[in-house]
Order: sequence, then structure tokens, then C-alpha cells
Amino acid sequence: MSRRVLFLAGGRLAVYHWSGGELLEPLWFGADEDGLTEFSLYLAHAPHDPVYLLVDLVEEEFREESIPHVVGGDRRSVIRTRLNRLFRDPTYSYAVVQGRETDGRRDDQVLFTALIRPDLLSPWIGQIAKHKVPLAGIYSLPIVSETLIKRMPVESDHALLVTQQSTGGLRQTFFNRQRIKLSRLAMMPPGETPGHASYVLGEIEKIRRYLNSLRQLPHDSPLDVYVVGNRALLADITRQSPDSLTTRHHLFELDEVAEMAGMKGPYGSEYSDRIFAHILAKKRLPNQYAPATQTRHNTMHNARIGLVVASLVLVVVSLFVSATKVIETVMASSETVSAKEQTAFYDERYEIARKRMPKTPAEPQDIKLAVEMAQKLRAYKTTPRAMAVTLSEGFAEYPQLKLDEIKWLASTDPEKPIDQRGRRANVRQGTTSVGGDPNGSRLYQLALIKGRVDPFNGDYRAALALVKGFVATLLGLPEVEAVHVLEQPLDVRSDAALSGDTTGDVGDAPFELRVVIRDKPDENS
Repeated sequence: MSRRVLFLAGGRLAVYHWSGGELLEPLWFGADEDGLTEFSLYLAHAPHDPVYLLVDLVEEEFREESIPHVVGGDRRSVIRTRLNRLFRDPTYSYAVVQGRETDGRRDDQVLFTALIRPDLLSPWIGQIAKHKVPLAGIYSLPIVSETLIKRMPVESDHALLVTQQSTGGLRQTFFNRQRIKLSRLAMMPPGETPGHASYVLGEIEKIRRYLNSLRQLPHDSPLDVYVVGNRALLADITRQSPDSLTTRHHLFELDEVAEMAGMKGPYGSEYSDRIFAHILAKKRLPNQYAPATQTRHNTMHNARIGLVVASLVLVVVSLFVSATKVIETVMASSETVSAKEQTAFYDERYEIARKRMPKTPAEPQDIKLAVEMAQKLRAYKTTPRAMAVTLSEGFAEYPQLKLDEIKWLASTDPEKPIDQRGRRANVRQGTTSVGGDPNGSRLYQLALIKGRVDPFNGDYRAALALVKGFVATLLGLPEVEAVHVLEQPLDVRSDAALSGDTTGDVGDAPFELRVVIRDKPDENS
């Protein structure tokens, strides 16, 4: 699938296109007015492939704290409360459970991170939303580097990964047993590579002392530093700083690290930007920072693809069944060749007997007409594509509703039951007649859909409102004949029984609908 990686760092944005399992050369846009205008024009004319926004910013904080060991909705609630307390603006925040404490209550150890300057992302996010480009997620380069460190020959439990980006940033990320604990971004001084080695070594010493102050390093072992850079920088580091009791250096050229990341051919760059972008594009990691409101176009994009794939599967199955019937017909025809003489004999006897019988009410011309009508009916075919398009328009407006199951059939009877229950409509569109054409020649598509509200926090009123709004959206489409509400998240009938428990579990909010649309010619058939 086509996709793009946007790399935001140092006040500039790079766009990498994924093609043939590799990233193409990037397009660069500045953060000024001209750069944003060019970026807007690019989004307007480029294909709407999903984008993955990778950020490498100084304004990113890392906090490691313990929370009570709870699961499900309780854990999400505790994490959300802690994020609001730790960060002034938790718009772009993320939390990951990294383990449990070994003593006491055995609380969960959680890493909390956040981008504390949302305004740095706002201009770019605004353009992405303006052009309705699917945003798969917003990702932290230090967190993505956890994937890279696992592919490198790292044997130490305490490792510091040092990389340099083309925007002038020196990223230092500390790992404990290959789990990220903290990260720091420093800006490299201007000038040629020979002056960089001493600066890099100075920054490494600063963070080593900081880790000691946090008691992140054992007293009896050195810090293992894994430096990824070009050949000249690594040579200068080797000359200026041999290993000591406090620090051991492990030097890796960009070409060999790119190969560890799964890249092909010569790397061809002095910086590590493309390595991290490649990892993100290839693995398509789960979203880290983007709120649901900013990824809704990607949700709609994925739902549309899912419905199209389901439709294609149904078409392929139908074609397979039809081909099987054709083969059976051909085999049956070959078996009749040996019986031609017997058929002719019995046909002759039949004609003699028919002439002796009274005249039948059906004339040969009427029989011919009936056969032609049957052939026309057999030639009529339809696919669920129209139903899939209709449902995708409804689900696009309500990304909180998740589709679990769909049953489909086509019929001239809009009231025909899809399942064994055969329940009838309780919601209809306007004054449209559900009975269809009085001669029964109009064809309808019927679908039984089952879904749920996800995420669901126990607010049944909000869940009922979502389902009601979804039904109203479907009824507003011109091709929709009727929508039947078979099951709601909460049974609000007067004779329904309410029940619950004291465990605090929220439960599910399922719903079930029966949708009837008027069929229209399938352009793909």
C-alpha cells in the first residue's frame, strides 16, 4: 500500500514517499509562510495516501512513574489522569506500560511522554486536515528508535544510542534492557565534521552524569554508548576518546545500521533521518501522539478499504460458484451424447402420444415467452457494492461506531427476512412505499449489520445518540429505503428489564440494524 512519512525537525518538514519497499528522495518544506503554502499545494495535487508524521523535537518530555496495577477502563482512566497532572497541555501525549515493580504492591512502571509545544505541529496538522489527508499517527523519533536498538548487536542492559539528523540535531536516547527511559536532543554547532567529535563527546559526558544523578546506572559498570555516524566523525571520536572505566564506545557506520534496519543498497547520506523514516514506513507502528479527532480521515480510509475488500471477496466467491455450476453443466452435457438415440426414440413416442391427447391450454408461443423471461431473470445480477458504498458514507460520519458483522442479500421483496428472526422495520424513510413495485420487478439490497460503540465509557445516553445519529445519516441518503433498528446499546422499551452489578465493568454497547436500499445498476458488473 502506498504511504508517506513526514519528518518534522529543526523547523523543517521532509516528505518521504514509500515505493517498492524503499523511500524516495525527500521533499523539503520550511516552516515559514512560503513553505506552508508550498506544502498546501503539494497536498492538494498529490495522491491522498496515508501519512505518518515522525517528529524529532527538543520540546518533548519523558517521565517514568508508577501507577496501581489495574486493567481495562480503570487503567486508561488512571493513565489519563496522570497525563493531565504531569503535562500542562496533554494534547500530544503517550503512555506505555514497561513492566511491574518487583516488591511492595507490584505497581505498574509506566513511561509518560508528551510534546509540550503543540503549536509547532499545528500549522502542518492544519494543512493535513484541510486537505482531508489520512493521518495514520504522530510518532516520536526516540520511541521509534527502540525498534532500531533491538536490531543492533547490543549486549549491555544500559545503552545510550547517539544519532545525528540532517536538521542539526544530536539525539541521545537511553535504554534499560532495550526499553526507552529518557531522551535528549541537542543542536550541533555549525562547521565541518572535525569540530563535531569533541562536541559529541562532551554531550555524552553530560548525559552520563545526569543518568548517574538519577541512579539509572550501576556503580560497577560503564555506560555503553552506541554512536551511529559517518566515517569521518567516528574516526575523530576514536582518536579523541578511548574507552574508560565509565564509558565504552561502540561505533557504527550509517551503511551497516541501514542494513540492520532492512534497507537495501548503499545508504548515501551523512545523517540517520532516512533510517528512522524507513523503520516507521515499513513497520507501520501504532499511533502514539495523534488524538482520534486528527486520525478520523485515516479511520474512514481504512473502513472504505475494508468494505471494498469485503465486496470483492463476495464477488470472487460468486464467480467461483458460477464457474462450478458451468463445469457441472458441461459434464452433464457430455454424458447425454451417448443417450441421443434413446432420446430420439422417446421423443417420437411422445409426439404420437401428445397428438392423441386433448389440446393443452398453454400454446407453444406462450411456453417460448416464459422461457425467454426466465433467461432474462437469470441474466440479471447484482453485487453488494452499492450497499457497501452507502454504509461507508454512514460510518465515515461516526468513526466511534465499529462494524463487526454484515449479512447481505438482494431481493424484490424489501421485507424479506435476512436471518431466522424475520423482524420487521420500525424505522422508515419519509413516505416512501416499502412495498416496492406492485409487479415485483424492482430489486432491493438488504443488509443486516452488527456493530458496537468503541471506545465505550459506560455512557449509554451518548451511545444511543450515536446510533440514532447514524440511523438519521443513513435515512438522509437518497437510495436508502428503510432502516430497521433491531438492537440498541440500551433497551429503552417500557417492558424491558434493567440489570447491572457492582464490579465497575463498563461492558459493551452493541447495536444491530437492518438496512434496505433500492438497487441500482452496478458499474463493475
